[in-house]
Amino acid sequence: MTEPLNWSIATEQSATSTSDLAKIAATNGAPSGSAFLAIEQTAGRGRHGRHWVSQKGGMYLSVLLRPSLPVNHWFGLSFAASLAVLEAVRGQLANHLSFADMPQTGLKWPNDVIVAGGKISGILLEVENKALIVGSGVNLAPVGQVGSHNIAPIALADIWPDGAGDLPQPYDLATAYLDRLAIWYDRFCQSGFGPIRDSWLENALFLGQRVAVQCDTKALSGVFHDLGMDGTMLLLDDSGQTRHITTGDVKLLGS
Repeated sequence: MTEPLNWSIATEQSATSTSDLAKIAATNGAPSGSAFLAIEQTAGRGRHGRHWVSQKGGMYLSVLLRPSLPVNHWFGLSFAASLAVLEAVRGQLANHLSFADMPQTGLKWPNDVIVAGGKISGILLEVENKALIVGSGVNLAPVGQVGSHNIAPIALADIWPDGAGDLPQPYDLATAYLDRLAIWYDRFCQSGFGPIRDSWLENALFLGQRVAVQCDTKALSGVFHDLGMDGTMLLLDDSGQTRHITTGDVKLLGS
């Protein structure tokens, strides 16, 4: 049985990548719950080794976890982390906006957090020395257009209401995120992926809609039908066949 998490946050003004800091800690035997926060990353990365723009003023955080479940179940914590980020960002906005003024928020498969039509955060899982490293980045300051994306980046500053005061500080957002992640981690260790999957689907964007998925060199299209118990996207293609998508970039068709 996994013990409750007791977060310990180490903060750096600048780092190549917080995932690098967490990997070093994992190699040195650091306990589950070790977290590494940077205000700026000089070599941040996302899925598939893509560069993640990590200018000063964002929240760049990696946490080290040692789940008791088998390694082939750990994928579920990517979905848990995206839920935790979504809830933390929503909480910050809800403190300053009425329900009517809240922008649309949701999750894009597999683990992007979307606010007002833009990507505000993504999640990266890596394994090091029998530990899971969960990396997350949240755009606080504006980042502008970066590279080629199906969904353009957005920052909390872009939608922060006038007169609401200063933006949340990276440490404050990090602690809000970790509070939510601890809850999801406990549910994951106790009950597996099922509860996470249910909540993720409640917040899923494009569910039941036609999407295009770029899988390496092959493009597929169809209806985003469901989320598998293994984290795959279940895509109902034009021939009526259900395809299990394990990786790829998703775009809403007709948008």
